[in-house]
Amino acid sequence: MQTYEAMFLVDPTVAAREWVKVPEEIDRVVKKHGATVIQVNKWGERKLSFPVRKSKRGTYVLAYFAAKNESIDKIKADFELSDIVFRNLIVHHEGEMRKDPPKDFEIAGTVPLKRFDAGPPGLSFGGGGGFGGGHGGDDRRPPGGGFR
Repeated sequence: MQTYEAMFLVDPTVAAREWVKVPEEIDRVVKKHGATVIQVNKWGERKLSFPVRKSKRGTYVLAYFAAKNESIDKIKADFELSDIVFRNLIVHHEGEMRKDPPKDFEIAGTVPLKRFDAGPPGLSFGGGGGFGGGHGGDDRRPPGGGFR
């Protein structure tokens, strides 16, 4: 058996009102496939950048479990069908097991989109109507016809 780390995005209502159901659901799915839960840690609720299952918020839960490699796909599939777990990410884990969220987890918000400038004067990406369809909007072809 190998150790796996799983990050779950769970229903914030269930996590807030009936927290006991969350570790029970994780334990139920993992044990169904012959694996054992090592630890489950609630990291906290955050606003999501887009709605997931019509929810604008989600609670993050970090869990560690020991399982056989061939059972991981089945475990992932069962979490996809869960009413409590919105999303899951399961990776092979080596090293220390984390108990607490990173210090910036609680204060981290959504990352604002970067606005891209048009670039330096004279630089153009248009004029061709698609990939490779034009020559950048100005005629800077080499002598003899150019890029064909």
